[in-house]
Amino acid sequence: MNALIALALAAAQQTALPNSVSVSRTGEDWSTVTLTLGFDAEAGDSLALRFPEQWGPAENLTQLVSDVAVSGPDGPLAFERAGASLSVTALPAGPIEVRYDIAQDYEGEPQWGAQRLPGMRPVLQPDYAFFAGGAVLPSFDEATDDVRVILPDGGRINRPVDEAGESAPVSYAALTNGLFAFGAFRMETTDGDGLALRSAIRGDWALDDTTLHAVTADTLGQAASLFEDPAFAQYFVMVTPLPELPQGSAVIGSGFDEAFFLLATPNADPENLIHTITHEVLHEWIPRRAGQTDEATDPARAWFTEGFTEYFTQRLLLQTGRITLDEFAANMDALWTAYRTSDVNTLPAEALNERLFESEQTERLPYQRGALLALHWDTILKAEGDEGLTRVLATLIDRADALEGDGHARTLSDAALHAALRDALGQQFDADYQHYIVEGGLIDLRTLTLPECLEADAHAHLRIKPASEALEACAAGIVGK
Repeated sequence: MNALIALALAAAQQTALPNSVSVSRTGEDWSTVTLTLGFDAEAGDSLALRFPEQWGPAENLTQLVSDVAVSGPDGPLAFERAGASLSVTALPAGPIEVRYDIAQDYEGEPQWGAQRLPGMRPVLQPDYAFFAGGAVLPSFDEATDDVRVILPDGGRINRPVDEAGESAPVSYAALTNGLFAFGAFRMETTDGDGLALRSAIRGDWALDDTTLHAVTADTLGQAASLFEDPAFAQYFVMVTPLPELPQGSAVIGSGFDEAFFLLATPNADPENLIHTITHEVLHEWIPRRAGQTDEATDPARAWFTEGFTEYFTQRLLLQTGRITLDEFAANMDALWTAYRTSDVNTLPAEALNERLFESEQTERLPYQRGALLALHWDTILKAEGDEGLTRVLATLIDRADALEGDGHARTLSDAALHAALRDALGQQFDADYQHYIVEGGLIDLRTLTLPECLEADAHAHLRIKPASEALEACAAGIVGK
């Protein structure tokens, strides 16, 4: 009987999952932030979490975490911590809190050289702070929904909060793939065409705040129409300056769940800002609406997540009139030229996956390969009377919707992605994928299928064919479904 009782008790035990996340200033400014995770536990429940170790190119993030404490209804609780892992084997019934502080692990504002990509690690300064949720929030073995977020004054995240700083219930995944901004930002909200667009902006830019809102809102609407998907009801954008470079300018973008940020040098030109806005907005569909991919192995499919996104960025810029057909050809040629002259352009997939963040050339290679192949495949499909790659994306979105409707997570496996492209392209996809992606074969622009009005000239540059007629129809064909 005792053994049966023990088995029943063991079966009743659960792993506690958070139902709230609170962010507050640890002291009088934003240089240190305290995060508090709330749980409702049954007696005997366990607690197990892992503090983040890596987000994108940012590594060793666990060292940002300090002053960890776990408490229950009657005070502090003992816990075990080994590296990034924290656990409590038997919780009392009632509310449980896990509190910890995060702070920068470098001095001052981000700098080129001090961080290879400044601003990708959490930034906590006396007057402002921002960070990705995945860089500061722990992970759990099980998924959890209905998490409330509580923010102090001057805080914004990738979901709306009420006047008290509290959000409606949101999935924990939306927070770990979310964006947090606090302090000395210009916080604005515009409402139009069913979209509540919120922003947190620092610095002065070649695009003023009103134009930045307008470009973002228009791009969201255009992309939703392109992929035959409902438009977003809310969105969040954060923009903050990076330190100036000795020469030139830089814009870094990163997409989140219904949000993106731009980190840019103050001298960034409007074309580069608009390009990056378009690219990051398109990540909402490639891949998020098409299905969440396995983040741990994402380098293996960056040819799709980044390469297709870059191709559709150029398409959408052409469609909206933000670039001309000449500029479309020049932009694709610049991408091709950078690929052709790259020292790593024949890296096979396995080696590239291991070295993706090694250099700018390795990081850009999936963009280049994927965009060139997307142009090739899109043109092939349209020449056959098909709607092109937009139909492939729309099919993947429908598939993810069906998964979600059946109570499953919106996931996109490599098998499902390849099957969708194979259904559209047949053996052409398998042959190209094996040769150019897996084996690292060198793409030759002169052998790709190109739109009727474009060609590779004698110097292997992409250009509009001399004396080409019906350029307007050609441009319409490129942007058409």
